Amino acid sequence: MRGAVLGLVVLLAVTGCGTSAKTQPAAVQLRVDGMKLADASDLQAQAEAQLAYTLEYGYVARAGAAAVSCWFAKTGVEAEVDKRLWCGPVQVPGTGAGTDWVPVPLKEVTKTGDEVRYEVQSPQVPEKGKRSTPTGKLVRTDGKEIDPSSQQDLTAGRDFLAVLPDDGKRPNADLGLGNVDIKLRDDLLTTAVTGWANPDIWYTAEGTLRAEQGSRLRVVRMKVEKLWETDSGFHRTNWQGFAPQPSELALEVPGKRQLLPADRLPANGSVFVVYTVPDPQEGAESLILGSLGAKSLEQKVEIPSGKRTDNPPRVLQRSAGPNQFAEPTQKIRFGGNAIGMKITGLRIGRQRPVKLGESQYDLATISAPDKALLEVRIEATGDLPDTAAGSATKDLITVTLPDGSTAPQVGARYDGGPLPFAIVVEVPADTRSVSVGLNEGTVDVPRLGKQLVSPVDSRITLALEF
Repeated sequence: MRGAVLGLVVLLAVTGCGTSAKTQPAAVQLRVDGMKLADASDLQAQAEAQLAYTLEYGYVARAGAAAVSCWFAKTGVEAEVDKRLWCGPVQVPGTGAGTDWVPVPLKEVTKTGDEVRYEVQSPQVPEKGKRSTPTGKLVRTDGKEIDPSSQQDLTAGRDFLAVLPDDGKRPNADLGLGNVDIKLRDDLLTTAVTGWANPDIWYTAEGTLRAEQGSRLRVVRMKVEKLWETDSGFHRTNWQGFAPQPSELALEVPGKRQLLPADRLPANGSVFVVYTVPDPQEGAESLILGSLGAKSLEQKVEIPSGKRTDNPPRVLQRSAGPNQFAEPTQKIRFGGNAIGMKITGLRIGRQRPVKLGESQYDLATISAPDKALLEVRIEATGDLPDTAAGSATKDLITVTLPDGSTAPQVGARYDGGPLPFAIVVEVPADTRSVSVGLNEGTVDVPRLGKQLVSPVDSRITLALEF
């Protein structure tokens, strides 16, 4: 109930109603650096007028039953305040379900005797997903005070968007969520919406959420994996030009698109996204995955129906790889050494990282929407020769399609050892099996010179039914 009581205090502070004259706090003369602050009430009103614009354009959302108001931060010295106002409570879209406050700087104008005059500057609205909260108590010129750190129950207004952690332990049924199966992926980010709800109330670690009049709450449960962090293929530092730009997730509701900040999403885990939509509502809600960079792509799916409203490459409509892999090995000879070429993994997608020459990496992209890039990951095993030969042996490793043709190799990755640790070929997007093997050939490698490399046993057939 503390949140409800606090909301009432804020409401009374703004309206001035419901409290007798005997219990009203006494007005105070605020000071800055020991000098009287002139026209402090006007500064509060001017800052509140500026905050109205940030609310109107959705830079922040309402997060309380009372009107947003602006307060001075006490410094700890009697009647002394900081050189800025704090306006709230609000919520910066993309943060948690707690209250945020927007700082509004003050600029000194004149000093007269023991009095100083300031003017209000533009509000310093935090970036999406970044919290902003004052420390210590806040005070207004009429003497009212609040503690902004007090936990509150929130009334979520228009443009509210909270990204909250989810340990994944409680089933949807226990949380009042319906089961949903919506998947979106590219080669740098995957997401799966697993639950959805349209609740009147939602309980969080920071307080209880309700939507204000004119809005409705929505809750989406989704799994996320940031492949630019978890996929070893992207763990490079020497990219040609810029490194691949991390993909972005966004929610679109009628009239508004809001980014889910990357630093609020786990490297590999689950979150709840709690947001508001207009009530009554016109139009659908959608989850959007944006692949950034020179070969940008936007994918879009409606929530909770799962209806696709885009036309993505076919490869992105299938899984990227198997959940389990047996790691078969082809025995080969490398000069006088008996070694193995073990296939350690597969990944199929629209883009894959490949090495350019001896130093730089680039992101290869499919040549047409009906194509896919298949990455075959390799590990050399056995009695390994002392040479770095991946750049030479990569062209001996081929991928054969069901029709007997050889898939064109678009690149590889290698860095020491007799074999590359990945080759990338282009295949039809609906390919369901391939064979992989090394062909006989002579390579000229460091330290050892010319070496005959040849297979000992047959090629490996790989099912792509995932």
